Amino acid sequence: MPDLKLWSQTELEKLKRNVDRLFDDLCRDFDLPTMHHQVVGDLKFFEQGEDFVATMKIAHMDPEDVMITVHENRLLIAGETKVKEGPCRESRMFRREVRLPCKVDPEDVKAVFDDGILEIRLPRCKNPHGRIVRIVRK
Repeated sequence: MPDLKLWSQTELEKLKRNVDRLFDDLCRDFDLPTMHHQVVGDLKFFEQGEDFVATMKIAHMDPEDVMITVHENRLLIAGETKVKEGPCRESRMFRREVRLPCKVDPEDVKAVFDDGILEIRLPRCKNPHGRIVRIVRK
């Protein structure tokens, strides 16, 4: 089996999105309710100046439906909303978690929701390598 390939998390997520989309298309063709709705786009994470920036497209949700949690070196974005489509009520939810390059002070994090795009600014660590502690002789 030399041709076996280990798939990355990104490839697995892409496969899941494609299968969900195919299933939804099939349901629409037979006028059945769809099971999956594309609520959020991919989480994009990059550096900009002195900040780390995370952006995500969020459809069909209000900022009140989204919760952002920053704890040490983890960023969690989760959301849930109830939607009524025709006679049916359904819940749409998502959860994305990313490990940050260093610990972040949650008090300095800023989030803005504009035209369906969520942008989170996480200030870069002041000292990502910790600090050296000098030992004094008694």
